[in-house]
Amino acid sequence: MTVEKVSAIYFSPTGTTKSVMKHMLTEFDIQREEIDLTPYENKDNVHSFDQNEIVFVGIPVYGGRIPSAAENRIKLLKGNNTPIVLIATYGNIHFSNALFELQQIVIANGFITIAAAVIVSQHNVVNKIAAGRPNAQDLTAISSFVKQIQAKLSRSNCLENIVLKGKMPKTPRDMQPIKPHGNKKCAHCGVCGKLCPAQAIEDPRETAGQACIRCMRCIKYCPQNARTYGKLKKVGARLLLSFASRGEEKQPEFFL
Repeated sequence: MTVEKVSAIYFSPTGTTKSVMKHMLTEFDIQREEIDLTPYENKDNVHSFDQNEIVFVGIPVYGGRIPSAAENRIKLLKGNNTPIVLIATYGNIHFSNALFELQQIVIANGFITIAAAVIVSQHNVVNKIAAGRPNAQDLTAISSFVKQIQAKLSRSNCLENIVLKGKMPKTPRDMQPIKPHGNKKCAHCGVCGKLCPAQAIEDPRETAGQACIRCMRCIKYCPQNARTYGKLKKVGARLLLSFASRGEEKQPEFFL
């Protein structure tokens, strides 16, 4: 089939998923578009796509699930037998059923899942886990994956959904016992609240509200380096998540 346009759509609070999607986009020499679902003001935007387009959609995995804010925004993507590639980035621990969960959403909205991938990336809570990932080797593998997708499209006019193993998860979302708050360095500039994809921050000095998805966006982009979730919780998270990762450097996985 002939593809006239490629769109990279992502929910990327700390920027890693965005960087992966932008890298994939550079492998195409046709019309290209980026759609960032992260900002709160984009939460109600509807986007439609046709048969002669291909869509790449990328999300981070939090606790084995799609972030709730991402799910709601992805459900507003509308396809018309549009080929789609699913990308999940995760912090070297597990991606669980996130890809399967994502596939059920997009199939119900008129897309055909022709490929999928899980990409190891630096953990958003404990940055020492998978630090520097995706690295140059990962990006080379991702480029090869995109070329395989292009070849698949060029030799077929009848696309079908690939089979992804999994089941619909039942584990609750956003349940990690870590909610950022401001410390004494907070200057009340309001950057954290403006950037929060869930609008969970009313007072920068106070702990984020119930809507917090634990994405750590406010910590990463605070200009005063004033956001934290407490020393004891940091130590606990580092020990628990380092044990869960087993010290193994996992590799990207691709499904075609």
